[in-house]
Parts: sequence; C-alpha cells; structure tokens
Amino acid sequence: MLDLIGRRVRILICAGGTGGHVYPALAAVASLRVARAAAGDLELLWVGSVGGMEVEMVREAGIKMETILAGGVVGKGLSGGVLGLAKLAAGAAKALRVISRFRPEAIFVTGGYTAVPVTLAGWLRRIPMVVYLPDVQPGLAVCWAARLSRRVLVTMAESGRYFNNSNVTVTGYPLRPEIVRATRETRESARERLNLGAGRPTVLVVGGSRGARSINQAALAAGPEWIGDGAQVLHVSGQLDWSAVQKQRKEFSPETRAHYHIFPYLRDEMGLALRAADIAVARAGASCLGEFPAFGLPAVLVPYPHAWRYQRSNAEALSEHGAAIWIEDKDLQRSLSLTAGELLRDSDRLAAMGRKAAALAVPEAAERVAAELIAMAAGAG
Repeated sequence: MLDLIGRRVRILICAGGTGGHVYPALAAVASLRVARAAAGDLELLWVGSVGGMEVEMVREAGIKMETILAGGVVGKGLSGGVLGLAKLAAGAAKALRVISRFRPEAIFVTGGYTAVPVTLAGWLRRIPMVVYLPDVQPGLAVCWAARLSRRVLVTMAESGRYFNNSNVTVTGYPLRPEIVRATRETRESARERLNLGAGRPTVLVVGGSRGARSINQAALAAGPEWIGDGAQVLHVSGQLDWSAVQKQRKEFSPETRAHYHIFPYLRDEMGLALRAADIAVARAGASCLGEFPAFGLPAVLVPYPHAWRYQRSNAEALSEHGAAIWIEDKDLQRSLSLTAGELLRDSDRLAAMGRKAAALAVPEAAERVAAELIAMAAGAG
C-alpha cells in the first residue's frame, strides 16, 4: 500500500448480470473508499452491460460507469450463438477503448457476460487482473477470466477444486455496509423497526428483487400453519408477484393476517430482516453464502432449477456444513411446510444450525478483497 500513497490509483471493476455479482463488488468498492487515505487518490470505473440491472445501483453509488455489449454463446443455438459472438466482439472492441482511455493499474471481475470481453481486453493490454467468484461453482465466464488473471478470490474453500492454479485465495463473501451494520442490531430492535411481533419465531421468505413464484406460492400455503404453531412470517415477495401475494393474504383469517407481514422488496432494510429472522426460506444465490452466515441464520434453500448448477452447489455446500437444508424446487409445495415447521418446533436443532452457519462467517471479507486489489495495483499481487 505504501507504494500507492500520494499518487492516483485507477481500478476498473467489471460486474453485472445478477445481484450475486454486483453486491460483492459494491462492498469491495466501499472498503476501497475507506482505505483511500492509505491507497492514495482512488479513481474507479465500472464496466457493466447495456441495460443491465447493475446500472442504477452503480450510479447511485456515485461510481463512473461505461456499458458494453455482451452475450452468451454456449447453449444459445446457431443464431443465438452468432448473435452472442457479435456482441462479444463489439464488447471487446469497446472494452479496449475504455481501458486505453482509463489506464487502470488493476481490473476486478466478478462474473457475468461482460467478464469475457473485459478480461480479453485487459489481457491484451497486459493489465493485472483479479477475479472474484461469489458462488461455489464457477460459470464459463469466470473460468475464462480466471485463466487470464493473476489472482482468483473465492467465497468458500470448496471452490478451489475448480481452478488449476495456485493463485486461489479464500476471502469470504464481501458484505455491503448496510448489511454489516445490521449485524450489530439486536433481534428485538430489528423486529421493532420492521413492526414485527417481539416474541414469535420469525420465518423470512425471500426470493430476490424480482421474486421466486414457486417459493411465494409455497410460503403462502404454509404460512397459516406456521402461524398457527406460534410463528410469524416476513415475506419479501419480489415485484412480479406482489399483487398476487397481496390478494392471497387478504383471504387469510384476521389472526393469520396479523402475523403474516409482506413487502414487495427490501433493499436498505434487508439486513434488518435477516437480523429479525430465526430461519430463512430462499433461493441459493451467491449472497446466501455470505449473508446467512453473517447473522448465524439457518436456512431452507430452494435452488433455482434453471440456474445450471450454481445455486445447487451453493445449497449443497451450506447443507454439508450443517447450516442449511435444501429442497428441490419440484418438491417445494409438498415439503416446505413440513421441513420449516419441524425446524421451528425443534429449537435445539435450529440453534445448532445457526451456530454452524455463524462459523462460516467472514466479516472482514470486503476488506480482504480490497487489500488484494490494492496490492495488485501496487504491483505486489
């Protein structure tokens, strides 16, 4: 870090496609900004995808941004593959121009289609690159980027078997500052701020910003039973199913409605929801590897069946550590009520799962990633 004091440091960030790629990159940026007094005058540029979900979040964070074309090739058919190749070629050409103009000392990549043209351009310009894998199992884009990068950072040690080099470092999953702040809340204060009952075990149901229809439907079916057993539900439906969830909740009895709390989406308050919960029901996106352990939160995970093996690998990893139980999406309607209900009734087992989840937490993960980037920019990586 000392080599960087007193001079401008430029780091290019490439992350997009899903929140699992974008949120840890934003967390690393927050730590980089905290460290800027030691790292010199920090300048950041984010490269995302045209029309990507990351665009609004990056701009809200006050980070300069460029967008490029990118697309998939494998599994897209002939016409889709040709279109994907055309997008990658156009994206690589623009990435070369962006890198030539910005002149970064290091490039940080977390995944998504944009990783391919950006890492190709970075390799051609001989810029040192750091790849971070949020999920347990890498996709094709991360595997490609890893081959061209000097350092591979991973959330869990299980990921090491997917890479054929020695430059793999386990950092943990970088958490956003608002999530870290929520870990310091008490469960009681979090419930109070979300207008939840103080004495009832809380089931957090969440499927992401857009939602997970099968989880929403299964939770609505199981909720009255959980509430009848003395629990309460905090259900984050996602925007797509919000109207349907509102409509079905209106059909509950007044007693059930009083303890079935619904939100279309939680962003800044998501940390409070995690702190308030005793158990989570969720997809198995990358964030579950960092956020649930941070709160010692046991989980019933339902991998999205069309996400290749990424989510299933995440769910299997947490289950093997004793921190979660996972259910196939096709079995959800039949199994969710019983699986979560049994855990709610077995406080000893639930507490043991919580301790095993907490043992996986790496609260300093964002700082670890930031330190790797600073070292790479200084030429020490």
